[in-house]
Amino acid sequence: MRKSLVAVLSVLMSLSLAACSGSDAAATTETAPEETAAAASAEATEEAAPEFDANSVDISTLKLANTKEYTYPDGSEIASMDYVTTALATDHEINVNFVDGLVETNNFGNYVGSVAESFEHNEDSTVWTFHLRDGVKWVTSAGEEYADVVAEDFVTGLRHAAEFQSGTSYVAANVKGFTDYMNNQDFSDEAWAAVGIKALDDKTVEFTLDDSVPYFQTMVEYTTFYPINRQFLEAKGEGCKFGAPDPTSCEFGQPVPDSILYNGAFILDTFDVKSQTVLKKNPAYWDAANVELEKVTVVYDEGQDAFSTIRGFEQNIYAAAGLSTAWGDEVYNAMANKYNGYVTVSLPNYYAFGVVFNYNRQVYDNTNYAEDEALRENTKNAIRNKNFRLALKHAYDVPAYLASTLPTEVANATLRNLNGVPNLVTTSDGTPYVSLVEKAYTELTGEDRDLDDGQWPWLDKATALDYIEKAKADGIEFPVHLDMLVIETSDRLVKQAQSMKQSVEENTDGQIIIELVMRDSDTVQNIAYYSESWDEADYDISTFTGWGPDYVDPKTFTEIYSPVDGYYMHSIGLTDKGVTDSAEFGEDDDLKTELGFYEYEDLYRAADAIKDDIDARYEAFAKADAYLLANALYVPTSMQSRAARVTHVVPFSTSYSSGVSQYKLKGTRLQEDIVTVEQFEEATARFNAGE
Repeated sequence: MRKSLVAVLSVLMSLSLAACSGSDAAATTETAPEETAAAASAEATEEAAPEFDANSVDISTLKLANTKEYTYPDGSEIASMDYVTTALATDHEINVNFVDGLVETNNFGNYVGSVAESFEHNEDSTVWTFHLRDGVKWVTSAGEEYADVVAEDFVTGLRHAAEFQSGTSYVAANVKGFTDYMNNQDFSDEAWAAVGIKALDDKTVEFTLDDSVPYFQTMVEYTTFYPINRQFLEAKGEGCKFGAPDPTSCEFGQPVPDSILYNGAFILDTFDVKSQTVLKKNPAYWDAANVELEKVTVVYDEGQDAFSTIRGFEQNIYAAAGLSTAWGDEVYNAMANKYNGYVTVSLPNYYAFGVVFNYNRQVYDNTNYAEDEALRENTKNAIRNKNFRLALKHAYDVPAYLASTLPTEVANATLRNLNGVPNLVTTSDGTPYVSLVEKAYTELTGEDRDLDDGQWPWLDKATALDYIEKAKADGIEFPVHLDMLVIETSDRLVKQAQSMKQSVEENTDGQIIIELVMRDSDTVQNIAYYSESWDEADYDISTFTGWGPDYVDPKTFTEIYSPVDGYYMHSIGLTDKGVTDSAEFGEDDDLKTELGFYEYEDLYRAADAIKDDIDARYEAFAKADAYLLANALYVPTSMQSRAARVTHVVPFSTSYSSGVSQYKLKGTRLQEDIVTVEQFEEATARFNAGE
């Protein structure tokens, strides 16, 4: 689901698919030869690059006039405010500031009560009870009090999620009867009564689960479990009413201020498409004492001007800005020298981005090569070939890709080799999850690989060429062309795409050709990020989407590649139960079996069946993750963009966690002067010491 703190402090904020799913872009029909498109974009980037004088502003003049107002740029916008149904991290980044759930994470990442003052569970963690605090109010977009938040609101929220087929319904799959209610399409009150959520009284919510889930408190932090006032919901249209859901006649959650009620720290003041989003402090917020900001302004910026963020920072408008090597050596070095003593590196985050393959491409409206049917089929066959995918993996210079816009040390620190987070969980003896995956990978392949963050163990031209020869023996003809969408107006994304193209082609002696299909931001976003239709994936490979954890268990990453109900199936051109028409689901089972996804499914389900031995559970999940890597069904490459940045944001004043609470601006503090390296290091030491 998630986008991390680094995104807020990066050059521009990046998109994410929610779990969060996310996109590492400010998210991106005519066809053109690849060389022409790439050259045109490169020339446009160079010729239209705005002039920037690194020495035009004296650092002593950089002071925020109002530390109660936070302004930053972003290349994404709200698509939906129906917070219990959207699966997009780009929505969650804003929505979690409007509504609080039962629990949240504090600035240390610990799970603490939010609307729930306390909670407990029975001995086997199958029944969880949450006790609500007094004084939590629903207010309208005008700030007028509407009602108290009560236990029944959490029941309403979960039922709405089920009836509207929430994109994050998998998070609630452990709630007894929830999945059956959603799938059986019997939305009667009698059917809902069998679902394991009850309001015992106005202040008590009880969940009954199918199995033991000792980490359930980390699941209810997610937006799927957020509350909704039923009276307000059903006043938003006939289609909002329980029993007969119809999104076409339901205005709840439309991207306008009065489409929802608010119980969180902020209220949406205005949303002007492709201009700005403005949040104002909620004066009736139950925890208002811990909300420092009075106003938040998100300025829309697609990233076509590489200097827009630093320029805004030096005009004392933006609270933070990244330093980018995409500026060129002269400007970057001058800025690094100018801000010596002030440049800090944003923190590691919980996202995994990488290369996804489209295994069954159906549409070719955006292509540089595929007018010829034979070329289409050859590319499709190549993508389905394990040796070809491994050749691409070993040819791809990911450190260079990241360093095309980041300082080398930051680029290397951004590298990630798992579909997950190395230390998301640890075994009872303190062994991090990544070590379990390394062991499983060695057992599966006979190769010893360091899979931890911060290095790229795969780059090897000889190995790439060896896999190409194996692919040729399998019948694949070379060269193979691969369409990849690129947002033509984003200086950062164009430079990164050009780097990827160069390294793959050089390290395969031109036998794998990356076709950079330059398109506008809306086109790329709609195809590679927003679409949920498997047959609309109009690319061969994509680097746009990333995933972050919805709860603290390896399953949160592993399940997205389930061939049955994995969220990423449609992104890789395959069907899944969640969003595919029932008549189409399963028609590609032979292909999924051929690729190895059902073998992966068996490993994943076997791991998830282990409930009474956490160490054994983690080891079993590691086998599934190792299988994904060994077969290059997906190629993880990095966490979400990190940055060398200058900032007025007080270090660690916001939540640093894997949950959606990381997006909450509650607690965020700004200071008049720029944060110094010394201040950041002292704050980091205190954070690490738990102070």
